[in-house]
Amino acid sequence: MKSSIVKVLSLACVMLCLSNVSQAQLRWGFYINGVLPTGQFTSDVSTADRAALVPLTMSEMGKGATLGFGGGVRATYHFDVGTGMVAPFVNLDLFWNSIDSKLSNAYSDARLDAPSYFNFPLFVGATYLYDELWNDITPFAEFGLGPDLMIITSEGTDSKEFRYGYKNTTSMAFMIGLGSYFGRHVSAGIYYYGLGTHNIDYTTRTLRNNELAAAQDELYRGLNQRERRSVGELALRIGFHF
Repeated sequence: MKSSIVKVLSLACVMLCLSNVSQAQLRWGFYINGVLPTGQFTSDVSTADRAALVPLTMSEMGKGATLGFGGGVRATYHFDVGTGMVAPFVNLDLFWNSIDSKLSNAYSDARLDAPSYFNFPLFVGATYLYDELWNDITPFAEFGLGPDLMIITSEGTDSKEFRYGYKNTTSMAFMIGLGSYFGRHVSAGIYYYGLGTHNIDYTTRTLRNNELAAAQDELYRGLNQRERRSVGELALRIGFHF
């Protein structure tokens, strides 16, 4: 895994260096996304028949994600081809998803901070832009590969009497997208991000309430076990290019 990430980062550096050779062909952009989690990432977490809701057990972490948003920045280098243009790119994305409303409300009722999910994929890929069709509309398709960093924020009380932290984890990811440019400076597309399979694990656990500890004893038995969670996002993207 580490060697794959190093190769992707090295390729990204090479592309950026090549892009500086001809600034006329280099374009920068940023974009915003509305995202819908998919797969295990959005699996339901039951709140019924629990001695206490929190913390989420190890088998439940990395689930219960709901609608989120994201954004990113991109450097692109354009090459003209016979029927359009090929544009290699490097881009860094950010995705944020909260847990679903049932869980979020339960955390709020218990006066506890709820965990959130963040993903930071770095992609190297290429876009194919077909010749302009009509009224400055240019369809495109693109594909990218790279590492994804997943961060789960800690949960518990501000006083740290009860607090759980989670390890940051990385996995290889991919993205595919279809869309259109509208003129030279605005684009819109639908994307799927396969953000890889992540190993969910704890880093820290603080628990000073003996009564809560007794009630949660069964939930803590999986503390040292890892859970593997597949993470995906379906995204609607609007981009701005310069």
